[in-house]
Amino acid sequence: MAITVAVVGLGLRGRQWVEALRRTPGYELAACVDVEGTTLQRAAAALGIPAGRCFVRLEDALDDTRPQAVIVASSIDNHVLPSRTVLARRIPLLVEKPFALTLREARSLAALAADAGVPLVVGQTYRYTGMAQTLKRFLGTGALGRTGLVVYQVYRGNTYMRAAVAALPHGVLWETGVHHIDLLRYVLGQDIIAVNAESFSLPWSRLGPGASMYVWLTFGDGTRGVLFLTYDSRPASSLRIVGERGTLIPWRRWLFLTGQSRFPRVVGIAPHLVPERALLAQLASAIETGETPECSATDNLRTVAVLEACARSAAERRTINPQDLLNEPP
Repeated sequence: MAITVAVVGLGLRGRQWVEALRRTPGYELAACVDVEGTTLQRAAAALGIPAGRCFVRLEDALDDTRPQAVIVASSIDNHVLPSRTVLARRIPLLVEKPFALTLREARSLAALAADAGVPLVVGQTYRYTGMAQTLKRFLGTGALGRTGLVVYQVYRGNTYMRAAVAALPHGVLWETGVHHIDLLRYVLGQDIIAVNAESFSLPWSRLGPGASMYVWLTFGDGTRGVLFLTYDSRPASSLRIVGERGTLIPWRRWLFLTGQSRFPRVVGIAPHLVPERALLAQLASAIETGETPECSATDNLRTVAVLEACARSAAERRTINPQDLLNEPP
């Protein structure tokens, strides 16, 4: 039988989750929830959602439809409260990243899920793109040797910065950096043990403080990294992973290795993958077999700790070890 799922938040991301559920066998849309009635009506009309499945109160949706799982895709500043409501009813949960804006709140949600005995999957979609999987697989072969340096530049473009993100002190970190920091943790298979960050805006910025950030990173194996993030540019990105046997360069669908011959060599071609399907599969497996999701709340606490370390570093102008934050009393 199909797993029935309620989606909370019918903005862009919520609509994408509705479409993903419809396109993935084994799932059925039970309900849609949005506190903004106009947003809910527009989404329902655009997606053909029956009025009987649309709710402005999450509690009503849970009472009336009794979903087997819930996806929280509300605005970035409103993940915690609906997640608490869902977990209090012992319902499996998939929540968009970041699943909380502080490590304290993230720990609280992880503890609620553990106490309830239900899975909490965090929607780190960048892990499950074709290129991320290709990178991780190639690095796993050992063909690059030891890694030493990572340079990641992410130019997001200011058309993507939503009002809830603009209101945050370090908006580009929490909305965009969360993807790329988690991706580096994932493909390198290393925790981050030191960060030094600066949050700023470029002179022509119309978005105010927090629209740009750079972060110096140190990973557990000694690899150094630098991450540049900005909304004050046209969209673009580049990644370089420097190892003892060359440099990996992803470009579109191709993964190139330089430094071993005169010309770059293609060492991987990324397949087309749908990241949402990977996350839904983790949720289903956790529900049906009790398997711990790869993107569990417990794992993602390590990403949230890095984000909080970046924010503290930018505010306090000092290097911070995210692992120390994880070891702080709740």
